[in-house]
Amino acid sequence: MTVDRIVVEELSGITKLIEQKPTLEDGLRDLAALAARSLGAARCSVMLLSGVEDNGKQNLKVCSHFGDLPDAAYQVPAKPDSSIACHVVSTGEALLVNDVQASPVASLARQSSLGGVAFMSAPIITAERVIGVINVSRKTPDERFSTADLELLKLFSLFVGKSIHVFQLEKLSESRLLQMAQVLDARESGSEGPITPDPARIAKIVAKSFYRELSLAGFGPNAIIAVATEVLGQLNENLQMHRERIERSDKD
Repeated sequence: MTVDRIVVEELSGITKLIEQKPTLEDGLRDLAALAARSLGAARCSVMLLSGVEDNGKQNLKVCSHFGDLPDAAYQVPAKPDSSIACHVVSTGEALLVNDVQASPVASLARQSSLGGVAFMSAPIITAERVIGVINVSRKTPDERFSTADLELLKLFSLFVGKSIHVFQLEKLSESRLLQMAQVLDARESGSEGPITPDPARIAKIVAKSFYRELSLAGFGPNAIIAVATEVLGQLNENLQMHRERIERSDKD
């Protein structure tokens, strides 16, 4: 079997790797291992955008990885413009560096363990929007990546983006969240239904439904936390605007 044939079969298996897993994080973990093996890399990580900073930009968080990666990589997100991966997100261009410390992006290297090893990063794009990056690195400084390796990583990132998009669409189509949205639309249009007046009870039902429905939609624990944080932020913003409207009305 030729190398090209092997690569094609590996790439065609990416979608299945993600779709057959119960959560996106599980699928991406297997994907990271596949990418590392195909590229002869010692480490591979998949990072996705999450949260929003004051400047409107999002942080990058490690979602899954293969190889030796410090636990701190999961605990501390990469803030905008603070890492090589963030640089790839902002430019939307794949990057190949065969000596990180001697490169123009050396100051952005987050992990001292990278040393002078070769490194590649490619943006993950869904619906013409960058949603994250896939990174790979060698084990020792004398190992190098080629432009052909970079092209292969770009193909991986392309398939990953499309697979994530399909995965989310399929899982959401199976979720009752859409049915709930239809019910809410019906109520807003004038068809009111009974609802419990107990705020604590409502909060409990919403919290359980939120977690259950996102789990059914294929979101892993880290993704659910990120969504919950974003929802709370949006609620706070809406409440603040509502308070300001009330205050203006009272003054009038």
